[in-house]
Amino acid sequence: MGQVKTDGLGMTYTDEVYPVGTRYVQPADEVNAINSTHYGDREWIFVYNDEASTAWAEGDVIMLDNSDYQPFHGLKCTATLHVFRILGVAAHAIAAGSYGWIIAKGVGEVTCGGSVAQGDRIVGHASTAGQAQSITLNADATTDNLECVFGMALEADGSAGSKATCWINGVW
Repeated sequence: MGQVKTDGLGMTYTDEVYPVGTRYVQPADEVNAINSTHYGDREWIFVYNDEASTAWAEGDVIMLDNSDYQPFHGLKCTATLHVFRILGVAAHAIAAGSYGWIIAKGVGEVTCGGSVAQGDRIVGHASTAGQAQSITLNADATTDNLECVFGMALEADGSAGSKATCWINGVW
């Protein structure tokens, strides 16, 4: 296997050019050079888009495919899921049936449901595939779905479907 080059992180592949699950840590200076509002190291993971016909877009939350639980085969997240089901967030388009790199840990853009404020903990959106939402408080003013948190919003997301800069902290 060859060394990952930073410019290759935005590419997609029709073949498994790296074994799925391969990780690459992008140094903070490269992260910040690409986007001055992003900082710190960023960890990428090589995955397979297991969707039948749906491409992923920048900001889509990606979950482990629950039809067969093949490691590092992903689908757009479709619910508020335990953090162990979240693979990461797509940083660019990856066609259905293709391979590519997603952000597993670090600062990146996440498509949100329109109700995320700066500092909110984020989880997979319960009804909008591929998006994130903030966790809610139950009647006892304690947090529901705390085990589903995979990141934190560093800014508000504005309207539904817009992106917010977030800290992504996947466990894969």
